[in-house]
Amino acid sequence: MQKLVTIYLDNTAYGPPKVTGCYADKHSLVEEHLQEYLTKGWRVSSLFGLGGSSGLCCQGWVAVVLEKE
Repeated sequence: MQKLVTIYLDNTAYGPPKVTGCYADKHSLVEEHLQEYLTKGWRVSSLFGLGGSSGLCCQGWVAVVLEKE
């Protein structure tokens, strides 16, 4: 069995002040946590990152494929 988990990364989301117009206000509403799956026997099969930076702002996604027998 496989599961795809995506993780949004935004360095402006965790420090004050939160930047207007980004997804910082969405953090903690829906956010996947790998530890929950890893403790239930899932293992990381592959990782893929997509994103970049502009000055001090870094944003992107990590896509993680998990597997469990």
